[in-house]
Parts: sequence; structure tokens; C-alpha cells
Amino acid sequence: MLDFDKWIEILVTMAKNPLRTILTSVSVAVGIFMLVILLGLGNGLQNGVRGMFDDDAINSLWIRSGTTTMPYKGMKPNRDINFTNEDYDLVMREVRGIEYATARVWIWGATVEYGKETGSYMVNCVHPAHAELERSIITTGRYINQEDVENQRKVAVIGEEIVNELFKGADPIGKYIEIYGVTFQVVGTFKDEGSERENRVVYAPVSTGQKLFGRGNRINMFMASTGDQPLVRTMAMASEIEFLLKERHMVHPDDRNAIRVRNNNEQFDNVVSIFLGIDVFIWIMGICTLFAGIIGVSNIMSIVVKERTKEIGVRKALGATPWSVVSLVLQESVVITALAGLVGFMAGVLTLESVAMFISHDFFKNPEINLVVSLATIGLLVVAGALSGLVPAIRAANVKPVEALKDE
Repeated sequence: MLDFDKWIEILVTMAKNPLRTILTSVSVAVGIFMLVILLGLGNGLQNGVRGMFDDDAINSLWIRSGTTTMPYKGMKPNRDINFTNEDYDLVMREVRGIEYATARVWIWGATVEYGKETGSYMVNCVHPAHAELERSIITTGRYINQEDVENQRKVAVIGEEIVNELFKGADPIGKYIEIYGVTFQVVGTFKDEGSERENRVVYAPVSTGQKLFGRGNRINMFMASTGDQPLVRTMAMASEIEFLLKERHMVHPDDRNAIRVRNNNEQFDNVVSIFLGIDVFIWIMGICTLFAGIIGVSNIMSIVVKERTKEIGVRKALGATPWSVVSLVLQESVVITALAGLVGFMAGVLTLESVAMFISHDFFKNPEINLVVSLATIGLLVVAGALSGLVPAIRAANVKPVEALKDE
């Protein structure tokens, strides 16, 4: 492979037949280009959908209430189901496997004031474990703790967008804000990797929100972490929660609207299965496209061997070994494939970078291929080059000098 004379000979041969070399290269370049584009777009779709799960803990159950649609045990349909602290306590007590949990009492579009600055934000009144389930990242200060809940403290944790808008970037820790005229002390700030909307939230203790905003013992919804429980167990937990709450509120077992339990474990598992299928499809399509290019290179190399039959005969008559003939053809094939493949690879990467600059959507983010895939693609180029030249190389090695020298 380090025979420089042979490399020079290969390059000279390629230069003498530029059209043939270009046409051969195009098929491989297009194959690699399509493979890179498909992989990048597939990753962009996966990044976007997975990013939606990054906003919340994957190993979680979300329990929501709605309106009944079916009569049951003498109860009429169209009843609004309202959760209470007792519902939350029942689930925490009866369902095993819950790692931590939180209830939510929310106030939409609450007026929040600091000095002369005023804004409209969502207020979420929660338990301390909410930070884990919502994946909130504390940037300064602290989050809501159990003492805040037990003592109904008027403390708040605010998102980074609120810090920028009300405090103009100044340190808000220890400062006081007003929510509908009620004073709360800011004890922490956070950021959320989800949407910008998630960073425009004020968190307060659930007990404080119930007392100050007239909610009594009612909660809007609650969430529970399933820890490291297997998928089958989380599905059983979801069924247990749904059964307990339907029995408590006298809801028909088949009523799907009154009480809903969303299992993020199951949803994420379904998404992973779908993306596995997409990955397999992309690789099959990309490899098929590349295979078509390999066939093109192999055909061209067969023509090259036929054109150089007399030359190969002379080489063998002068003592050239079969391996030297095979290596000559293989190296030329690998060079053409590798150069064309690298051009296609770089064109694909540049195209993906251009796409990433102009496309920004919750379902599509960072259409790129990772390092492992890049190395695998380059390795595929080398293998493809060797395979495309293998049959013509073997045919060249089997050329008999006497017959080759007779060839006109």
C-alpha cells in the first residue's frame, strides 16, 4: 500500500480517463450523500421528539381529571371530577413503587409584581418533588422544601424569563414579589430545558396556594415517579391508580375521559420502538443506494481490466505476481470510491448544517450525524471500495500472459 510508484500510476490512469472517473465517482458520492442526509434527518426528528420528553421525567405517571361521559351507580354523566388532597394521599398510600410525587394547583395568567414592574405568569403550587418530575434546574437559591409546605410559607421560585423581565437580570433572591396582591419572598430561581413557556412560571408551596387562592383541599392534577420500575410494572401502577380513583369518584370503568393516567414510560418506549424502525429503514435505504454505486464502480473496473488485458499480460510475463495485479485494481477501486465518498459525505454534512440554520421546530432539532456514525460511514466507504474492485481484480489476476498478449 506504500508503493508510491503504484499510487502515481493509479492517479495517472484516473487522470487519463476523467469522464469515466467522474461518472464512476458520482454514483458513489450520491449514495453516501443520500445516506448522510437520511441519517441526519432521522436524527433531527429523533432529537426533536426526545427533546419533548426532556422537559419532564420519562419515568413518570401524570394523573388528570375530566368530565364523565357514562352513567354509573346512579350517577349521571357530564360530572366534573375534581381531585383533592385525599385522592393524592390515597394513591401515595396504596400504590407501591412510587419513588416521589407532587400535586399541582395552578393559577393561569396571574398578575405578578415587583416594584414598578408587572407581568402575567403562570403560578404552579407544588410539592418539593416537583423539581425532579419537571426537571427544573435550580440556578440560584433553593427550591420549595417540605417545611414550606407544612408551614404554608409564602415563598416562591421563579423562572429565568421572569428574572429578566421583572428584575432586569438583578439577583432576586430575598426580594419580594406580589401575586394578586399577596407578598411572596423569592427563595430561588430555575431554568427549564423545555420550551420558553416553562421558564415563565412561578412555583409556590401547594398548601400555600390552596389557602391563599381559595382552593380549599382541591388540586388540579398530580404526578408520580416510577423510579427504576420495569415497563410492565409501571403499566400495572397506572391501572391501579386509575382503578382506585374511579372507585372513589364512582366513575364507570370504561369511561376514558373522566380520569386519565398518562404513562410516560410507555409512551417513551413506543417512541424508541418507532425510531428503531426508522433507523433500520434509513440504513437499508442508504446501503441500497450505496450498493447501486458499488455495482457501478465494479462495472467500470471490469471495463478497465478488459482495456488493460494486454498490459496485465505483459506484467505477468515479466514476473508480476497475482497479488500485485489484484492490489493494483483494488487500490484504484478504493481510491475512486474513497474520494467520491468523502465528497458525498462532506456535501451531506454541509447540507445538514444549512438545513439546521433555517429549521427550528419542536419536532425537529439538530439534524446531524454523530462521531460513531461518521466513522462507520467512512469505514463503509473503504469496504465498499474493496468490494467493488474485488471481482474485477480476481479476473485480472487470472489473466493468462499468452492469451493476453494475443489480445488485440
